[in-house]
Amino acid sequence: MKCKLYRMRSLKRISGLISILTLLVVSGCVPAAKNAAPDTPIPLFLNPASPVAAQQARLYWIIFIMAAVVFVIVEGLLLYNVFHHAKKPQDQETPPQQYRQYVVEAVYTGVPILLVILIFILMMGTIKAIAAPAPKASDLKVHVIGHRWWWEFDYPDLNVKTANELHIPVNTAVRMDLDSFDVIHSFYVPQLSGKIDVIPGVTNHLWLSGNTIGQFHGQCSEFCGVNHANMRFTVIVESQADFDAWVANQQMPPAQPQNDLQQTGHDIIVNGMCSACHDLGEDGPGNATAPDLTHLMSRQRFAGDIFDLNEDNLRRWLEDTQAMKPGNDMDHKFSEDQIKAVLAYLITLK
Repeated sequence: MKCKLYRMRSLKRISGLISILTLLVVSGCVPAAKNAAPDTPIPLFLNPASPVAAQQARLYWIIFIMAAVVFVIVEGLLLYNVFHHAKKPQDQETPPQQYRQYVVEAVYTGVPILLVILIFILMMGTIKAIAAPAPKASDLKVHVIGHRWWWEFDYPDLNVKTANELHIPVNTAVRMDLDSFDVIHSFYVPQLSGKIDVIPGVTNHLWLSGNTIGQFHGQCSEFCGVNHANMRFTVIVESQADFDAWVANQQMPPAQPQNDLQQTGHDIIVNGMCSACHDLGEDGPGNATAPDLTHLMSRQRFAGDIFDLNEDNLRRWLEDTQAMKPGNDMDHKFSEDQIKAVLAYLITLK
C-alpha cells in the first residue's frame, strides 16, 4: 500500500512538472508587437533574414538539440531509477551499495567535457563565419547615432539623413559606425545582425547584410531611461532600384510652401522654436539634436518608430508631445494657429 501511495505521489509531482514546462513553452509563443505589420515575422534571430542571423540561429539550434538529448537521457535515467528501484513493502534491508564504478564515472565526466569542447569549436566557427568581410567599394556606409529615444541614420557618401528607418539594398554589406549623443544605448536587429553597445565618446563598428527583401524591426536593448522600450527602428531591405529611388528622393530639397498657411509653418520651423533642434534642408543647427524634417512624410512612423506617421498623429504630437511620449526633449507649447500652420507645411515634406 505504501509503495502504491509513493508511486501516486511521484506521478503527481511529474505531471505537475510537465504542466509547468508546457506553460513555459506556450508563454514563449507570443505574437509580434502590435505596431508591427500583420505579415511581419516575430522579430527573433530564429527567423533569420541575413547571413549573420542565419549563423547565429544554426548555432542555437545545434546547442538546443544537444541540450534536449542530454535532458531526455538524464531525466529518463532518473525516472527509471525512481520507479524501478522504489522501495517495496517486502524490502527490509538497505540495498547493497556500489563503489568505484569507474566506467560510469568516466562516462558522466567525459561526455560533458566532450560536449563543451564541441560547443567551443562550433562557437569559434560561427564567430569566424560572421566576421566582417573585406571592405569593398560597393559597401554602404552608415553613421548611426543613438538619441533618447530615437535613432539617427546618416549616409555620409550619399548626403542623406533620416530617422528611425534604415534603408539598405538587398545583398549589400552595410558598414556602420555607431555613436551615442547622450547615454549608453544598444543597437539590435535580431533578424539581421548581432547586438552592439552604442556608447558616448566611443565609436563602435558593426556590419550587416540583408538577403531577404522586407522590413525588420530593431530595438534599443540597453536600458536608457523612461522611454527605453519605445526606442525602436525599422530596417527596410529593398531592391537596388528601390533603394536608388529612395536615395534620389531624399537628396531632393524640401518642398516649398504653396500658400500663406504653409509659408507661416515653414517660417516657424526655419526661424522659430523648431530651428534650435531640427534641420530642414540647409536650414537648421547643422548638428541637429532632433530628427531631420526634410522628408518627414516619406517615413512610416515617428517618435522612435512608435506612432504611424499621419496627419492626426502629428496634430496630437504638436498639441502635447509629453502625453504621447513622456520625457522626450520636445516640450514646446504651440498655439492652435501655429499648430495648423506647422501641420499644413509638414504634411508636404514627402
